[in-house]
Amino acid sequence: MIFELRAKDGLGRVAKLSIDGKSIETPSLMPVINPNLPLITPKEMKKLFKTDIIITNAYVLYRSFNIKDIHKFLDFDGIVVTDSGSFQLMQYGEIDITNKEIVEYQNKINVDVATFLDIPTKPYVNYEKAKKDLDITIERGEEARILREKELNGTIQGSTYLDLRKYASLRMSKYDFDIYPIGAVVPLLMNYDFPKITEIVLTCKKYLPLNKPVHLFGAGHPLIFSIAVLLGCDLFDSAAYALYAKDNRYLTPSGTKNLNDMKYLPCSCPVCSEYTIEELRSSEEKTKLLAMHNLYVSYEEIKKIKEAVHENSLWNFVESRIRNHPRLYYAYKKIKEYSDFIRKLDPFIKNTPLFYTGEETELRPIVKEAKERLKRVSAKKDTKNSLFNYPKALSFTFPFNVEMESNLDFDLNEEYLEVILDFQFGKGTGKRFLKNTTAKRSKTGRIRYIYGKDLLATLRARDNLFTLTSKGAKRLHRILRYPKYRVMASEEAVPFVREGKDLLSKFAVSWDPELRAYEEVLIIDPDDTLIGTGTLMLSPAELECFERGVAVKNRTTINL
Repeated sequence: MIFELRAKDGLGRVAKLSIDGKSIETPSLMPVINPNLPLITPKEMKKLFKTDIIITNAYVLYRSFNIKDIHKFLDFDGIVVTDSGSFQLMQYGEIDITNKEIVEYQNKINVDVATFLDIPTKPYVNYEKAKKDLDITIERGEEARILREKELNGTIQGSTYLDLRKYASLRMSKYDFDIYPIGAVVPLLMNYDFPKITEIVLTCKKYLPLNKPVHLFGAGHPLIFSIAVLLGCDLFDSAAYALYAKDNRYLTPSGTKNLNDMKYLPCSCPVCSEYTIEELRSSEEKTKLLAMHNLYVSYEEIKKIKEAVHENSLWNFVESRIRNHPRLYYAYKKIKEYSDFIRKLDPFIKNTPLFYTGEETELRPIVKEAKERLKRVSAKKDTKNSLFNYPKALSFTFPFNVEMESNLDFDLNEEYLEVILDFQFGKGTGKRFLKNTTAKRSKTGRIRYIYGKDLLATLRARDNLFTLTSKGAKRLHRILRYPKYRVMASEEAVPFVREGKDLLSKFAVSWDPELRAYEEVLIIDPDDTLIGTGTLMLSPAELECFERGVAVKNRTTINL
């Protein structure tokens, strides 16, 4: 399995997940296929929705069908994931198959990602039962890891006890599973207990490997997708599209409607565009059509979330979504308890402004991070907005440019540049960097460039932070002591970086532990010789474990 990050915001990430030569982009939705009665066949899903990953139940297949290859049976050439029968175990208390048998059966029918027979303990059972069930789950996980060489889910259980979820995450991580589903949250979803789900997900994320995808088992409603991605979930499975359709229910990102209570179809998917509500109600294929709509709206929400991650606007997007349900709002407030963990992974540099939508915006970890970094600046904090007290010089600098009120219409000067440099690179940097320099303005009249004999740095318009030229990087390298704002390349990677190629994560050998993703960094060789400068694409914690993908996007090489 290959899991390679492409973009990130919050704990959310867009990544390429490759399994047995087949690739998908996460976050991704896995429609649940009922092999006994599929409302929409996998082949139809491939054609209508470009579905490239599905999930079905190995226990149902084992009990009802005689098959040799799951892909031929389902007529689907994408990635097939199978659950083990754990859901039936939770529903009925007992099933007639062992863990060994179900794992070996999944091996036999050639599934792409198998699941062992974990024990999904219901919420709020007594602690002793939850612990006992978890111990059995861990034992079965260890057994399954030996029985299966290909991709395997390592489901995290522990009921609603966060210490058990932590223990499960740590123990299961040792077995190097390929995907880590977080299990037994369906009862919480059904009761809209989103705050408890937030605690469970963030507890697991804190102790699971960062270089492995996380699957939130049973989370198939678009209402939950955006906040779940923000919390670090990469995969979702949806039986809701079909189950809700059978119950005459119409999914939207803001909740569920009963078709009989609706006057209009507030959607532009192919189903809602082709049918009036009266035609849909009376159609002989109503259930299938509703299921199609439910899938369309679910996939659309995933696409919007991925776009938000690429734009670094996921926090803005989630804050617009949490107003759809009061329990989502309270779930979001739980983020404050995990702020220190999140802010080490959340990119500090964003491509979009920080929108203030209400008191919930104050909970963003980047607010705490920015306040910590203000300690680098000695200038008087004489300006304020809804989130910060800060020096006027930073009024256009992310994340202080929250509201852009009329009183922020002022002209930057050289003194202000010193403040920005101190904020970006550390106390005292600005004065030394600006020695014997001149500032030049763009056509808009604002300062954009710092020159010595040559161009040293450009002040980006979108966030009012600096990018460096090779000359500027050399100057900063002389000012900052090792390891500040450095990422070290291995000896074998140095020639490639000098040629202008990006520094890949597997060749990054050390770095400043205080860095944040998307910051401007210096690329050095093992002797601390400067070889390039660019944008750090991963957090230090991710650099520790990712073997694939870009560590630093190289913008400028340094000549010898």
